[in-house]
Amino acid sequence: MSFEMVRLDRASSEPLYQQLYRQIREELESGSFDSSASRVPSSRVLAITLGISRPTVNQAFSKLLAEGYLQVRKRSGIFVADHLPATFLKAARPATIARTEHIPRIAQRVTRMTDSRRGRQLDVGVGGPPSVTLLAGLPAVDEFPITVWERLREQVLAKKGAHLLRYASSRGEIELRKAIAAYLCDFRGANCHPDQVVVVGGMQQAIATCALALINEGDVAWIEDPVFHQARNVLAFVGAKTSPRSIDREGLVIGKCSRRNSPRLILVTPSHQFPLGVTMSLKRRKALIEFAESRDGYILEDDYDSEFRFDGPPLPCLQGLDNAGRVIYAGSMSKILYPSLRLGFLIAPPQLVDTLVKVRAVMDQHSPAIDQATLARFITEGFFLSHVKRIREIYAKRRVFFIEQFQKWLGDYFDLEVTPAGLHFVAWLRREEDLPLFMRAREQTGVWARPLSFFCIKAQLDPAFVFGFAAWSHAQIEEGLAKLASAVKQLKKRGAGNGSSFQVRPASPVTSPYWPPTAVR
Repeated sequence: MSFEMVRLDRASSEPLYQQLYRQIREELESGSFDSSASRVPSSRVLAITLGISRPTVNQAFSKLLAEGYLQVRKRSGIFVADHLPATFLKAARPATIARTEHIPRIAQRVTRMTDSRRGRQLDVGVGGPPSVTLLAGLPAVDEFPITVWERLREQVLAKKGAHLLRYASSRGEIELRKAIAAYLCDFRGANCHPDQVVVVGGMQQAIATCALALINEGDVAWIEDPVFHQARNVLAFVGAKTSPRSIDREGLVIGKCSRRNSPRLILVTPSHQFPLGVTMSLKRRKALIEFAESRDGYILEDDYDSEFRFDGPPLPCLQGLDNAGRVIYAGSMSKILYPSLRLGFLIAPPQLVDTLVKVRAVMDQHSPAIDQATLARFITEGFFLSHVKRIREIYAKRRVFFIEQFQKWLGDYFDLEVTPAGLHFVAWLRREEDLPLFMRAREQTGVWARPLSFFCIKAQLDPAFVFGFAAWSHAQIEEGLAKLASAVKQLKKRGAGNGSSFQVRPASPVTSPYWPPTAVR
């Protein structure tokens, strides 16, 4: 209950205790009190608050206790009664004013997005509820070294104190920018200086910052097809004219393009295309940079899953090949560390840095300074590289186990495409007629491997599903696949065919019968 609105009139003939009693009772009878805050202040606190004596407060409380409006809980204090007297139930309630429902006028930038979630669906994060969903893009957060992180956090707070509680730089904390630049130059083959680093709140904000800085309403933006669906939403939100580009064995297909329809921004995932898993060839990378320069456009390189390559060392990034100042490199800590950290970064050509910082500042000024300082220490003291090495080993084991279990439980239905990198697989259905069965089985089991078509804009690919494996233990992986297989068997009129001719598809789509030369039919 709130007592800020209690008004006592010392000039009134009505005793003060009676005024207090009456006003508390009237509030309870009106039903306007918040039941989640039902504890009543002590008589000492309330007496000080209202400027009256404690006996006066006790007299009012005694009356309310006697009539059943309040109750005493041993060693806890005085609370509003769980069941109020009958007078409360009969009390007149203020008339409710009828409100006319209307459909709000929503901006086109919102209606253009493909996000169809509503109501309670928006209460859950994009990764869904914490269960064995086998969704792609979810990291093993239970393997993150929380103890180390918290120790570093305490140390930076003890050292910098109130400095980290003030408004911070919209560029990002200098220690973090230095650490990111050094890491990218040493391990990703980037060519950058700390002044080129802009700290952002994850990959989606990185894409949004670049799009808002470079794209006017109606400007053309190229995007891979199929593609990470939230990247598509960001471009729709800023009003870009999205031009989906097909994927072949060398990556994004440049093809023919009139100067009138030249892209202002090209979004690519050259290290590990999502979701198909293609690695862009060196020839295509150079051609893309030359194309962007010739059309006065920019390339936004999403270095997706680059740390998680299981066949040889990570490939150098596209930005390291750029001598024309046309590539903006984007990275995120969501998959490497944990998603709720909401820290990412851009490496921008020098001529774009100030513009990107201004756009980023309009959004939310800056990322939390405490998290930035902690991450800087985490990187510079070697914990970041140790974590990447350790988590890569865990993922490698889970990857092998997933392949084995997939063959055991679902090998009769799918051919699995295995690429050298990434935390997901594309599983191609052998029989198109099985697609409705698996769609229904997903709903029944909560194993929400997404159909490949979910990520497609215009691409017409054979039916397939995208399975994640990184976030779950061996037992959970087997549980999820077994559950899905069991549901499908129950849905089929006939049992699965005898024997299994399960195949692991090679990394390149060149030999895949499911993948046409341009991945579009």
